Amino acid sequence: MRLFVAIEFSDRVRLALGKVQASLAPKCDGVRWVPPEQVHLTAKFLGEVPDRDVSRVAEAVARAAAKAVPCNMDISGCGCFPPRGGVRIVWAGGSEKTGSLAQCVELVEGELEALGFHKERRPFSPHITIGRVRDDRSGGRLRSTVEAHTFPSLEEEISSITLMSSVLSPKGPTYTPVSRTKLG
Repeated sequence: MRLFVAIEFSDRVRLALGKVQASLAPKCDGVRWVPPEQVHLTAKFLGEVPDRDVSRVAEAVARAAAKAVPCNMDISGCGCFPPRGGVRIVWAGGSEKTGSLAQCVELVEGELEALGFHKERRPFSPHITIGRVRDDRSGGRLRSTVEAHTFPSLEEEISSITLMSSVLSPKGPTYTPVSRTKLG
């Protein structure tokens, strides 16, 4: 089963990010927009996990969640990955001032490392993928359009984490919650 640990958002935030996508879409050729109901923040991507190990992974995520504390995340601004060259990902930015979100992700990393999953080497940088680009031939126009886009800051309470399965298909991924655990 293909798994990742996610932070899910309220319908209010998903609707607002859908409006951001709709505003960008006419100016951003070649972007495949993430359906608003699938918008999330990935805390940890695990990849393929044998079915026999899924319950152990869910238990590890629950242990991490029990040690974490709820927090408020500000969502604002747009950007692109990679930072230079052709765009592959269009994202909305996230920040959390207390460090609780980064600590939650670190707790998840620690619990899963004990099960044999490699720790992420890059520092945690909260971002919400809102679009994907297969082949950016815009000569920089896509990046400049996305990075110039602004929208009113959104605040979201982060109070749970979700172990999510992902099934890939030609129409795009389908995400299904495996387990959802409250923080604290």
